[in-house]
Amino acid sequence: MALVRLLRLLAHMLLGFILIMTCWPMMSDSRKARVEHWFASRLMRILRVKVQAHFEAAESDYRHHGPMLIYSNHVSWIDIFAFNAVAPLTFIAKSEISDWPIAGTLAARSGTLFIERGKRHAVRDVIAAAVKVLKAGRTVAVFPEGTTGSGDEPLPFHSNFVQPAIQAGVPLLPVTLQYFTPDGRFTPEPAFVGEQTLVQNLWVLANAPAGFVCSLTFHSPLRTEGQTRHVLSDAARNVIAAACAQSQGMVGTAGSTAST
Repeated sequence: MALVRLLRLLAHMLLGFILIMTCWPMMSDSRKARVEHWFASRLMRILRVKVQAHFEAAESDYRHHGPMLIYSNHVSWIDIFAFNAVAPLTFIAKSEISDWPIAGTLAARSGTLFIERGKRHAVRDVIAAAVKVLKAGRTVAVFPEGTTGSGDEPLPFHSNFVQPAIQAGVPLLPVTLQYFTPDGRFTPEPAFVGEQTLVQNLWVLANAPAGFVCSLTFHSPLRTEGQTRHVLSDAARNVIAAACAQSQGMVGTAGSTAST
């Protein structure tokens, strides 16, 4: 069954590649958003990863109260699809992703903002691009750890990535991202970390007996007016760290919930 799921995933990726190479330029922004949502939701269903979004407050729902800068811990390459399964947004990502077969093209064509490591002013350039997207009314997401962790606690955050929210005058939205088994136990299994290859991680996801639950907890947004990036980044990390510590072993929190 795992092999069948991987073949279905490959077929889905190829379909997405064909769509984005042919029809994408002719689509309206609203149609593109629907396609992004469909593509992400179906990919997660193929891998049997159920996405649960928990909003601590009405203002936490970026679908209705954006634009915002989403500031989340990072666990796996499928995190991007988990967010897009809730509602499409623009991601800031490392440039290495653009070199991935098929997936890199999909990310680039869908508007991902890549940080080109090794180039001067790369962070400054991507911040300027993110500000432009935010001012156009679209929510942007960034993983300030700069790498992936197991999800039990956040790694150190790079505060530079708060800057787009400050410059665009939009709220900073901390998000806790964790994976659970269907019976509600925290698990680090989906984490794409260490020396593990993408193929090995795919096999873990496809071979899980009952799949996984990806829990996204959208905390109350933080106002950015008059704040420094260091203060905001530390505040967001503290919120996420506390949520990681409290939520291990259970799925679901108070507030509105959306599932895919």
